Amino acid sequence: MNIEIANRLQKLRKENGYSQEELADKLGISRQAVSKWERAESSPDTDNLIILARLYNMSLDELLYDNETDDEIRERTIDKEENNKKDSLSITDDEGQTLKIENGHLKALNANGEEVKFDKKKAAILSVIDGSIALLTLTAYLLWSFLANAWYVSWVLWILMPAIMSIAEAIMKKQFTKFVYPLLVTAVYCYLGMEFELWHPLWVLFITIPIYYVIFEPIDKYVLKSKELDEDEDEDEDEDED
Repeated sequence: MNIEIANRLQKLRKENGYSQEELADKLGISRQAVSKWERAESSPDTDNLIILARLYNMSLDELLYDNETDDEIRERTIDKEENNKKDSLSITDDEGQTLKIENGHLKALNANGEEVKFDKKKAAILSVIDGSIALLTLTAYLLWSFLANAWYVSWVLWILMPAIMSIAEAIMKKQFTKFVYPLLVTAVYCYLGMEFELWHPLWVLFITIPIYYVIFEPIDKYVLKSKELDEDEDEDEDEDED
């Protein structure tokens, strides 16, 4: 709460002839709570603001904003909305899913504008899987490098690692395109090129990247759309039952 409102509450209390203790008794709270309001250390909740407005025989706007006119209140509200818009940022992907930052809060929205709840369980599972894959990659890299003296080629494991990690996400979200196929192609190409000098004609592997997405993107969109339709039908059924 800002200092202006705190001073306003103190002024109204004194004008109405209440001590902090008497006002606290009226509200059913402690004197310390009233004292904190008037020092701008805390704010009254909505119920207490309503009681204060009734007690002082005024509206909530009059209670909090003194002698502001309707135009001033409207202007303050517009300014607040504009500031909120400035504090917001949203990014939308090709599937219509949006990541939105508003007033310091992060929200994920689906193509229909509905908020997608964060699944902590899945996130925890993915975190464990990713950590395990990273540890196995490091182990494989060191063993392969030391035992086979393959430092010149073993580094491709670090390119392959994110691709392997993405398999778990693709399975859990049931979307082929969550698998980072280009990294798999790059890792295979680099390994075969360095180990067997097959730079040509294996460059054709990169042609399979757009083919992969041309095939699987429509499948993912179809599955996603079918899932949303099923969820809508379930919601309709629940409403009918109610």
